[in-house]
Amino acid sequence: MDTSVLDKKAYLKAIDELKSKSKKRNFDEAVELIYTLKNINVKNRDQRVELTVKLPHPYLDKVSSLVFVKDKNLASELKGVVDKIVLDEDIPKISKKEAKKLAEEHKVFLAEGPVMLTVGKYLGQVLSPRGKMPLVAPPNINAIKAIVTATISQQKISNKKSKTSVAIQTKVGKKSQSNDDLVDNCVAVTKAIIDKLPIGEQNLKAIYMKSTMSGTINIEAIGGKK
Repeated sequence: MDTSVLDKKAYLKAIDELKSKSKKRNFDEAVELIYTLKNINVKNRDQRVELTVKLPHPYLDKVSSLVFVKDKNLASELKGVVDKIVLDEDIPKISKKEAKKLAEEHKVFLAEGPVMLTVGKYLGQVLSPRGKMPLVAPPNINAIKAIVTATISQQKISNKKSKTSVAIQTKVGKKSQSNDDLVDNCVAVTKAIIDKLPIGEQNLKAIYMKSTMSGTINIEAIGGKK
C-alpha cells in the first residue's frame, strides 16, 4: 500500500470526486465504503468480521426501535418511548415474511430477559443473520431511552451472512454531510475494521467509495492508483 489507510487526504479526495461527479438526486444518498480483502478464508467463522462502530458524526436523526415484552405494565410504559412493542404471546404468530419486514424497518431490537428464548426459537433464523437479535432490555424506561439514543451513532458492520464474499460494504454517512465529517467517519470505520482483521492492514486489498446510485471510486492510497 502506498500510504496509510487512515490518511484523511485520500478519503477527502474520493469524497470530492464523488460529490462533484455524481448526479443530483431527489433524496439524500448514502455514502458507502467497500473493503475488498485478501488472505482471508471466509469459510472459517473466526475470520469473518462483525463489529459495531461509533461514528463521530451520525448520519441519522433518529432510529426505529422494537421491544419484545412479557410484562404488560412495562408494555404500557413503553408506549411513546419505542416505535413498536411486541408481546411474548404474539411472537409465535409472526411469519417469516413479517419477521423480515420487522428486521428491515427497525434498527434497535430489545427484549425482556424472560422473552429472549422465545425470540430465539421463533425469530432467530431471520434476525440473527441480519445482526438484529435483541439486546436484553433493562427494567428502566430511562435506560431503554438511553440505549435507543446511543444507537443513532452506531454502525453495525458484518460479512458473516456470506460464506463466499471477501468484501465488506458499509454506510459511513450521507452526501449532505460536510466533507470533513465524512472523512472522520471513514477513518473511524476503517480503523475499527483493521483492528478486527486477523492480520490487520495486511488483509486489506483495496477500498472503494460509492453513493447509493453512483459507481465506485478507488481510494488511491489503498490498493494502488486507478
